[in-house]
Amino acid sequence: AACDPPLTTVRQPVEEMAAEMARLLLKQIGEPGGPSPSVLFPAALVRRQSA
Repeated sequence: AACDPPLTTVRQPVEEMAAEMARLLLKQIGEPGGPSPSVLFPAALVRRQSA
């Protein structure tokens, strides 16, 4: 382990988040002034010994 005690972390779908943000950016470039939607992604708390 890199840390002692092992740290609690948050797991996020990073690849899915990056793909969606790129899609939204390209849409915003193509349609300036359009709405900026909120996007929710699932996250999971990975509990280890630090919490």
